[in-house]
Amino acid sequence: MGEHLYTYIDPPNSRHLDQIVDVLRRGGLIALSTGTSWAFCVDPSSKKALERLVRLKPNHPEGLPFSLICRDISMASTVATIVGRSYRYLHRLLPGPYTVLLYSQKKLPKLLGSRRSTVGVRIPQAPLCQAIIERFGSPLLVSSVPPGPQGVLTMGWEVHEAHGQALDYVVDLGDELPGAKTTVIDLRMGDPVVVRQGVGKLPV
Repeated sequence: MGEHLYTYIDPPNSRHLDQIVDVLRRGGLIALSTGTSWAFCVDPSSKKALERLVRLKPNHPEGLPFSLICRDISMASTVATIVGRSYRYLHRLLPGPYTVLLYSQKKLPKLLGSRRSTVGVRIPQAPLCQAIIERFGSPLLVSSVPPGPQGVLTMGWEVHEAHGQALDYVVDLGDELPGAKTTVIDLRMGDPVVVRQGVGKLPV
């Protein structure tokens, strides 16, 4: 059974950040809050970690890429092609509860072990999530925690109870999350197209 790690933010617990990042770099699998919902999180370059994640999400659509969470747009540009209007739009949109579909950079297939030309990018507002990405130093791969028998999991103890045996850490601030879906926006052709309406207002 993985550890239910209660931590804090403002400032973040540096020792806990080191523990979390060390686990991720060793192919670990954690659950953390992205601000809107709980997500599984792994190092995208770890084949072992990706295999563990897939076992937890067996119904994930084959053609739908997992998302990468980034610290900022500069980090996102290392894995996704961001130019012109897309760049300006993202500056108005992010950070926030959005997943943006973009064409991947050439080096991304090597990082993910996949030839997918599209990548989903998120830049969450959640301070703890941001601190973990910053300490890790590069994008992390995430996938939403699936609902349990009673519905959407909104508390850390629920995630630990449902999935703790398959996780290394449930990283918990003790807060209840809304369990809301992100808004998915396709920006590959330059103009934003809403693929899925979730939380968050879009810039006009």
